[in-house]
Amino acid sequence: MLGLKATTPTSWAKLVKENLDIFLTDHAYNEMKAAQSAMAVINHQPGNEEFVKTMSALAIEEMQHFEMVYEQIQKLNFKLGKEQMNEYAMQLRKFFPKTKDENQRFYQKLMLSSLIEARSCERFSVLAKILEKDYPALSQFYKDLFASEARHYSVFLNYARDFAGRDFIDPIWEKLLTYEAQLIRNLGKKPLVHG
Repeated sequence: MLGLKATTPTSWAKLVKENLDIFLTDHAYNEMKAAQSAMAVINHQPGNEEFVKTMSALAIEEMQHFEMVYEQIQKLNFKLGKEQMNEYAMQLRKFFPKTKDENQRFYQKLMLSSLIEARSCERFSVLAKILEKDYPALSQFYKDLFASEARHYSVFLNYARDFAGRDFIDPIWEKLLTYEAQLIRNLGKKPLVHG
């Protein structure tokens, strides 16, 4: 369904399980950044009422997810820590050449947001299985998040295809998936959402 070309090893999920406080803090900030990304793309299509409403609703949902993750932090008697650098997102952005073309930047943002949502979705699924026995409530929380993350992935990718056309987006998307697969194979050594 997600079309990713590499899967997350269970070793990453086991590392997360041993460092849940670090992971949950990172997850909370990732939800906040996802909300910011949804709001940022509105500026590219301010006259498109459907797009503005969809992105606004998505941003609100991401902030609700932030609140939900923060509740999990509190339930486990952890504290929200400081934001970590997201090496995955930084490396992912390097796939695209720098451009001054507004439309190109817009399509790039949509594809990057889509891929980040897809990878988050896949990782939450892997993590939920590892947490089932010792943290059943947290495991269920991540199972429940799966559907909305998958929907967000589709929303961003479908808008990229709608605005630029499948013939333009799909070849780039395939190359981006290949690039991301190599990138993710070199990560997985930190207890972060994309670490």
